[in-house]
Amino acid sequence: MKTLTRDFIRVGKSRIEGKGAFAKRKIPKGTRIIEYVGRRIPVGSLLLPAAELQPMRTYSFRVNETTMIDPTVGGNDARFINHSCEPNCESYVFDDRVYIYAMRDISRSEELTFDYKLGPSLKTAGKKMDKSQYVCYCGSPNCRGTMLGLKPKRKIN
Repeated sequence: MKTLTRDFIRVGKSRIEGKGAFAKRKIPKGTRIIEYVGRRIPVGSLLLPAAELQPMRTYSFRVNETTMIDPTVGGNDARFINHSCEPNCESYVFDDRVYIYAMRDISRSEELTFDYKLGPSLKTAGKKMDKSQYVCYCGSPNCRGTMLGLKPKRKIN
């Protein structure tokens, strides 16, 4: 299967965390920027970290109910896209392939981000995840302070 490679990004030092991905040039809203690739692993292979709710420094990307992408093996520069509570990118899955798209126009040299919306790998993990292990450093005015996804608020009728 051929991987989509585009020359939109470069990797450099991030003000958010470690390395980040940055726009080499202006990227128009709606542009498919890069495919998120790496070794495909079964969700079950993450049972131990998920059960112990241990934070991982490299985040795998869930493709579907049974498969995740581990970008540390065979990954590309998409693995350096950092989290933000006010992201400029979003991910879409088509035919079990993950693509990163621009949510708005992105300026040259701007860091690319998407909302990780982290959560347990298993629906049955049972334990509440410790927010202190997933602190967000995005610096946006509406930062929620965590890379964990927020549960939708229940409507009260």
